Amino acid sequence: MKLNNETKFLGRKAIKIRAMANDPTLIREKLTTELFKAVSVPVQEGTYARLIINNDVYGLYTLMDSINKRWMKNYIHGNPEAQIGISYKLFSTPPEGPYSDLKYLGDDYTLYNTGNTYKVDEYEESTIPEDDEAAKWNSLIEFVKAYDNWVKEYGEDQSDKAVDELKKFLNIESILRLLAIETLTLSLDGFWYVMSNSAIYKNIERKNYQILPFDFDQTLDPRDSHKLNKDTYLEDCITWATQDQSELDNYFTNNLLKHPQIKKRYDIILGKISRETFDVEKVSAFVHAIADLIRDDVSWNFEAIDKLDTDYDGLVNHFTLDEFNKNLDYGHIEYDPERNADDATFGIKEWVEKRGNSCRAYTANVDLKNDTLISDDYDVSIFVSASVSGSESQHAFTTKFILFFCFISIFFMV
Repeated sequence: MKLNNETKFLGRKAIKIRAMANDPTLIREKLTTELFKAVSVPVQEGTYARLIINNDVYGLYTLMDSINKRWMKNYIHGNPEAQIGISYKLFSTPPEGPYSDLKYLGDDYTLYNTGNTYKVDEYEESTIPEDDEAAKWNSLIEFVKAYDNWVKEYGEDQSDKAVDELKKFLNIESILRLLAIETLTLSLDGFWYVMSNSAIYKNIERKNYQILPFDFDQTLDPRDSHKLNKDTYLEDCITWATQDQSELDNYFTNNLLKHPQIKKRYDIILGKISRETFDVEKVSAFVHAIADLIRDDVSWNFEAIDKLDTDYDGLVNHFTLDEFNKNLDYGHIEYDPERNADDATFGIKEWVEKRGNSCRAYTANVDLKNDTLISDDYDVSIFVSASVSGSESQHAFTTKFILFFCFISIFFMV
């Protein structure tokens, strides 16, 4: 939702409203967001909202920040007056493709501007003429070409020089943290697995590129995926996303992790997160705190499904409050074609326990004391406006287990 110039909502001119209909707890996306935030990967925050359109009750949704210039300035640069670079959203369409593989295709921008894999997203309009399409794609081409040249020159070079050259244009540390969270949550629609639901951002202050994740509706439960090895995915914390290379060869991450220094840093990051952040009791405490706050609204949400007067003839999930409660921990939700389109093969606590145990076992022999950032050894404090506070902060929705519930009414004009 983009608001007009005179309207702001909690200091924002744009917000994103997301359904969580495939999750019986309505918490998995919120938890994944908090995990990225905990390891300093820039991520859009949000809270819960009751969504009502023209007096029709749609239910409980998440009200999220969107990736826009204002968010980038505050979250990535820590300065509302900063000049941003340019971002490109990545899209993939499994199982048949196409996939945004970040391969260099040439200098002709029309090779990337197909509408299927990349999309020019946010940039300063003052820096690029509106009618100059080629200029809008220059930074993406610059990045994939630089990476292609690095792979060709240093792909088989395991020296420190190879890593030093990569650091000149890539924020390696941020990407490895992102990959570690995607591993623990088994992100089936994310960057590592299918090169989707993410954006590549040119940080002109740091003079490098980084990956920004978004939309986490397929996390913390494997469900059904055509590419996962059903026999090994739960214990596999390094090749889970790359076992089936018949459709997508994971060119970017495969070449990244070929280098022992980079692979070693990934193992350290995964080892620390799996022990310090993805701890089952810590995560469970967070999940239950959120559950306690939204339980009444969850019940209201489930009851509202059949009262909505709509011509929509798609699949509708019918979960119950009892299923919500038990799926927070170890309860499974079976597929029932008479009432739901999605199941839940793991409870959240069960998933965190089993996946966490697997990744702790994988990193059991890793020296976690050797905790030196591999690149971008700096910290950016998220900007908080001095003129507002609490849930009215320009940079974030409330983050202290205080949920701000709002009623969103959208009036369509025909």
